[in-house]
Amino acid sequence: MNVIQKALAAGRPTYGIWMTAPSNISAEVLGRGPWDWILLDMQHGSIDAGNLLPMIQAVELGGGATLVRVAVNEPSLIMRALDLGAIGVVVPMVSTPEQARAAADATRYPPLGTRSFGPIRNFYGVEAASASTTCLVMIETVEGLDNVEAIAATPGVDGLFVGPMDLGLSLGEGLDGATPGNRVVSEAIARIVAAADAHGIFVGVAGMGAEHTEELLKAGVRLVTMGSDIGYLSAGLSVGARRIDGWNDRFRNVR
Repeated sequence: MNVIQKALAAGRPTYGIWMTAPSNISAEVLGRGPWDWILLDMQHGSIDAGNLLPMIQAVELGGGATLVRVAVNEPSLIMRALDLGAIGVVVPMVSTPEQARAAADATRYPPLGTRSFGPIRNFYGVEAASASTTCLVMIETVEGLDNVEAIAATPGVDGLFVGPMDLGLSLGEGLDGATPGNRVVSEAIARIVAAADAHGIFVGVAGMGAEHTEELLKAGVRLVTMGSDIGYLSAGLSVGARRIDGWNDRFRNVR
């Protein structure tokens, strides 16, 4: 049972932070933090196949665990992230039950799936590895929302992960779709939560701040990212700049 499964089994939400920059030192520091897990982003972040392993190792050195958002729904990328020690994967742009099944199959060894046997780290047996892996598929398109009930029913899918920005764009809301209280996206999330509940799985969402996180938890979301490494860095710089006369304007000019 991994840290996400333990939190959910205990009846509490599970929290993490998004990491996009390939810094081993930052990964170790974040691994020491209060989050259950660190999500390493290979889709939009600058983490890639060359630095993924040392990033996972650095998080573990800090005492944390990692989820990996793979760049695309491709079995070899999913399998490699798990072989290197991730406790689970977040698979982007899943819009059909067939795509969901392909993602889920890549996370489990036969007979539950099609994962190739070749673990490098953290291997505890075929059955234990399959049972302790978390597969999250992203619902972030109109097509995915239309198919959400069938996707939620897909064997091996543990959770549905909402990308509010992409879902908002797909629904015609622009980037405002990610703001707290957006009616269209909030209604979409409610539908996704209902589909997940009906099939005994959970929903995760990328939180856009404390207010948004509180709204998501009230809506039944059980897994939330609490910001990102770059976001906290930028916010910290802004706070420091405001304390020194004249720096705030300079900070705005260099952003």
